[in-house]
Amino acid sequence: MQTDETVDSPFGVPIVVRPDEVERHDYYATGFDVILRAEATGGRYFMIRERDMKPEDAPPFHLHTREDEVWIVNSGRFRFWIGGDSLATAAVHDVGPGAVVYGPRDVAHSFQPLDGTGDVTILLSPADSQGYFLGVGAAEEREDFANLDRLAAVGVRVLDRAPVNGA
Repeated sequence: MQTDETVDSPFGVPIVVRPDEVERHDYYATGFDVILRAEATGGRYFMIRERDMKPEDAPPFHLHTREDEVWIVNSGRFRFWIGGDSLATAAVHDVGPGAVVYGPRDVAHSFQPLDGTGDVTILLSPADSQGYFLGVGAAEEREDFANLDRLAAVGVRVLDRAPVNGA
């Protein structure tokens, strides 16, 4: 990672992150690579990449009250549920490599790889939930419902279960 500390900006410092320079973090039964941290971007962005996301790694249907979220599908096919107040009422979108999906704050969503594993880059702005993501650690399975207070502290509300097998 290269930064230009000579730039004086409240919006962060210019940064170049190469694939072999990312930080790997455990996250429940999977993990992610940290590409951009809040500290480097003036709190504006937190960017991660889940290289081997499995269907059972899908988050519950939730919304962020403070952050917008962007997903870039690198490989695999993903299903996104967006809007509504439950998985049953959300719009469903199936996308493949190269797709970009935007989820504005206060719009509920979830996502899941459809065919085995998928690779997705996720950008959160501003970076309010960075501490939550970095603090979860390893676990045998997702435990979002055990962390509702921690999620609420970063402006995340869980509305429904995680999708199972694309539904």
